[in-house]
Amino acid sequence: MDTFYQTFGWVAALCSGIIILAVFFTALSYFRRVVSGPGVIAVKGFIRDGKWVCVQLTGGRALERVRFVGFAGQAAAKGGGIPYQLQGMAVFETAQGSRILVRADSIRLIEEVVDS
Repeated sequence: MDTFYQTFGWVAALCSGIIILAVFFTALSYFRRVVSGPGVIAVKGFIRDGKWVCVQLTGGRALERVRFVGFAGQAAAKGGGIPYQLQGMAVFETAQGSRILVRADSIRLIEEVVDS
């Protein structure tokens, strides 16, 4: 019986350590999802920060002088409480600070506006 404890004692300690770490990191990721709200994925180098853009949509509508913020992230859809249909939408911001969500597949053209 002593041989059994010597042989499998360290295996049981290793397995329980792995289980404790798995539970800890699962709880940590749950806590991060609950605390953080719906996120926006920023795209670096796509459009210079703070530049005004004009967005042409497929229906012929245009969004004039808006700022590109990013895309609605997948993590936001998982735990952020937003519907699945809003996942991957492009986020734009107007001069007044309000945000506009546009389906990414409905964008035909994004053009930078020259400040004059």
